Amino acid sequence: MSCIVTHTDIDGVAAAALYTYLTKESGSIVFAEPYNLKKVMYKVHKKRPRKVIVFDLSPNTDTIDFVIGVVELLRERGGSITWFDHHVWDDEWVERLSKAGATLYIDRSTCATGVVARYVKSSISSINRKFVTDLVDGVCSADLWRFEHPMSPFFMRLVRRRDDDEWRLYVYNTLSEGTIWTKEFEEKVANRFTEEVEELSRPMQVEVFDVNGIRIAVVEKSEKVENSILATRVMSLAKAEIVAVVDRSGKISLRSRGVNVRDLALALGGGGHMQAAGAKIDLPITTRIASILRTKALLEHVGRVLKEYADYIKKL
Repeated sequence: MSCIVTHTDIDGVAAAALYTYLTKESGSIVFAEPYNLKKVMYKVHKKRPRKVIVFDLSPNTDTIDFVIGVVELLRERGGSITWFDHHVWDDEWVERLSKAGATLYIDRSTCATGVVARYVKSSISSINRKFVTDLVDGVCSADLWRFEHPMSPFFMRLVRRRDDDEWRLYVYNTLSEGTIWTKEFEEKVANRFTEEVEELSRPMQVEVFDVNGIRIAVVEKSEKVENSILATRVMSLAKAEIVAVVDRSGKISLRSRGVNVRDLALALGGGGHMQAAGAKIDLPITTRIASILRTKALLEHVGRVLKEYADYIKKL
């Protein structure tokens, strides 16, 4: 039995789908976030799969030791683990995981879907190369925030963090069959464009402050607008170099213009890219309660946390 573990966003879903399309391998699929990678890997390990394939997820300082332990257990049982990712990895993580027996394909020049296309060699003659190219270019252009492909704005809205796994599985199954777009996809995306316009037209509460001469804005996450879109909007309005999009569970999504936020995320127990990263912090119960009554309480608390980690906030 094989098991896929992949990120919850469109790049994770598309990367897993492209791998299945290219290899025709069958198995189960589990969707994960970096903050719950330990929990997910533990559950996967308990299933005793012969093969585990991971997409669009990187370990961090809190999860690397656990992940290495799972890899070692899988290998001891004769299993294998292959990992495709495009985030920033510490050299030590690559060395230790490779030594534990994992096969790693880490390439920061593209998105996770692009990593799969580049390193998975398919021997299947019926592969539609145009489908592969359009999927990679459309998803990567969206995930890397380049928008150089006409499908990028649509792919970006096709799968969101708030979606349930049933929708992700539908998108995964559709793409893995070599179908790049459906009527259901179009309806979902059209509704989301409408929701975004309505949501972004409303007033937003934003906490703005300076750290090390860098202007930072903190805003609460919207259920109807993707974090990167919301961050770009706030960055423009507040003239900020860093935007932290936060929710009441303690998840922080960091976006920046010319500032290294990956080191900040890493210090907070997360990780990611130089200008797009994330982490999850523990919120005191008092802040959780206060934020229900007053959004500003949440924004102010996250602001204080970011100020405490000022040493990790530096320009590129």
